[in-house]
Parts: sequence; structure tokens; C-alpha cells
Amino acid sequence: MTGNRTALRILHLVLGVVLAIFSAQLVIAQLHAPHHSHLGTFLLVLGVVETVAAVLFLVPATFRLGAAGLLAAFAVAAVFHGLHGQWNTLGSLAIYAAGVLAVLTAGG
Repeated sequence: MTGNRTALRILHLVLGVVLAIFSAQLVIAQLHAPHHSHLGTFLLVLGVVETVAAVLFLVPATFRLGAAGLLAAFAVAAVFHGLHGQWNTLGSLAIYAAGVLAVLTAGG
């Protein structure tokens, strides 16, 4: 069982760091966008929520709250991408959600 624990811990850390970086990149891109629209504001807020959730996910005392925030952000992002016909993005979101659920059900 030690191998399983180690693998889940690695998944937890890698997933949390990658999601924090990707989300922060979205925030930075929206802050540097030449014009701010309702869509840009939506993406900025989604990016901030996801960044905060990813950081919370990495902290043992708040990882459950972070996991819930990430799953909610992924659901919103999936609807957004689906409405815009960006079906290729849904696979990545599903993989991220599966990883978060694996860590969550294992207890962090």
C-alpha cells in the first residue's frame, strides 16, 4: 500500500502545481489582454477561482475545499467550452477532474 500512497501523493502534488500554473497563466493573459469584455472578465474570474482552488488543493488542511473548487471550476469550464464548440478541451478537463477525485477519495 505504500506504493499506492506514494503514487497518489505524487499525483496530488503534480496535479495541484500544474493546475495552479495553468490557471495563473490564464489570469495573466486576461490581465494583459488589449481590451476587456464580458468574456474576458468571465475568464479572469474563472482563472482566479481556479488558481485559488489549486493552491488550496495543495495545502493539507484545505485540500478538500480546493478539490471542490477545482471540480466546480472544471464544470463551468466544460460548459463554457462546450457552448463554444471547443470539444477537444473536454478531455483534458475530464482527466483533471478524475485526478482530483482520485486524490479526494484517497483522503489527500
